[in-house]
Amino acid sequence: MKEVTEPDKLHSEPDKQHNTHNALRQVKIEQKRWCLQGFSISGLSSYFQIPELDLCVDMGECPMSALSLNHVLLTHSHGDHSRCLMRHNSLRRMMQNPTQAVYYIPEPVYELAVDLIRAETLFEGVSEERFYLPRLECAKAGERFALAYRKDLEVFPFNVKHSIAAFGYTVFCKKKKLKKEYALCSRDEIISMKKSGVEIECEVREPIVSFMGDCLGESLWEERHIWNSPAVICECTFLEHDEVSMARKKGHTHIEHLAQVLSKVGSGMACQSIILTHFSMKYSKKQIIETVNKAIPEEFRERVKVFL
Repeated sequence: MKEVTEPDKLHSEPDKQHNTHNALRQVKIEQKRWCLQGFSISGLSSYFQIPELDLCVDMGECPMSALSLNHVLLTHSHGDHSRCLMRHNSLRRMMQNPTQAVYYIPEPVYELAVDLIRAETLFEGVSEERFYLPRLECAKAGERFALAYRKDLEVFPFNVKHSIAAFGYTVFCKKKKLKKEYALCSRDEIISMKKSGVEIECEVREPIVSFMGDCLGESLWEERHIWNSPAVICECTFLEHDEVSMARKKGHTHIEHLAQVLSKVGSGMACQSIILTHFSMKYSKKQIIETVNKAIPEEFRERVKVFL
């Protein structure tokens, strides 16, 4: 199992991190073409940033590094994932960012988000006459959409099972690809056909990453299209064997459920990077790493990273 952090900010003794989590101490995990950075501890805060995709997922805190990113996907409305959405908007305005950020809100809570933002703004002393709604987009399960400022990126929202309405998201890259029937044509033939108006290309979508947000472990199986993504970011809140029923009650994933799903999906799956997040704050880093190492089937251990 591999795990990557910022070594200059990590205590030399893992147990010193027990119950001293700092939501602004960001974790970074490098992928082939992008870097995932942020923080995620259950009940405390979860937020993820991928600068190369101009994308944030959830906003449990709003560090300065998030302010340059123009798109925010919200998985669900629990405060440890959502409370700094409008902080992001306010700070960008204070810094006179000329681009209006876009916040994608799950349909079940969209109208509630509008009401909350209005109430929060008025609570801070802004008059009704000066109030304006940030750019909110209603994300609907099963309906793809292109990111506002990255038309090459498309997002597929889907329902997951949690204690409240919640979404997962898969991000795709859209590109043009030569149609199979023209694969053996020469360069001159290709140019000639293009000039004559022949449609020689088709649009393809390649998955980049899937975010599961907070969910029951069974969602990892029911939404197993996620394993076609090169990277999957999924929660793993509970680790102890006697916490299986607690995980179900709270709507979270238990490490044993994840292990079972991986065994069912099989080692031939496309996903090569499984990033585990949202561990309960009661566990030490040492306990998390040791438990994950024991629980994850051997054929997947090199793919698994803990976001700590």
